[in-house]
Amino acid sequence: MVNPDEFKSKIEGMVSQDYKIEFLGDNFKKVAEQISEMYAEKIYSWITEVIQKKIPPLYIGSEKKYKNWKIRELLTFRHAFTIGNSEYRILFVKVKNSIFIEFHLGDHKYYDKIRKGLGMKQGNL
Repeated sequence: MVNPDEFKSKIEGMVSQDYKIEFLGDNFKKVAEQISEMYAEKIYSWITEVIQKKIPPLYIGSEKKYKNWKIRELLTFRHAFTIGNSEYRILFVKVKNSIFIEFHLGDHKYYDKIRKGLGMKQGNL
């Protein structure tokens, strides 16, 4: 199982930017502790592909504000996975042509709350 602080540090190192990413989730630490080292490597590979622009983002053209940005200025990357019988989601949020701002890790209930805030609740995003 992964150490949540080491998990965060590895992701920050992969992104390599001056802006500090926020790691968010109602039970971030608890969920991270359930991730096996082997699955963590899959998450790191997914992050590498996101950084290398090999994975397309979810894009919402909304003028609604989300923190310091309009939603249309953000790109969101989604990764779903299961541990045991529980489903989890990662949402990795980036400002277009700029910095990564958030890494969300949580269960489906948390995911629904965040995607609503990001204007992604409509449809199957």
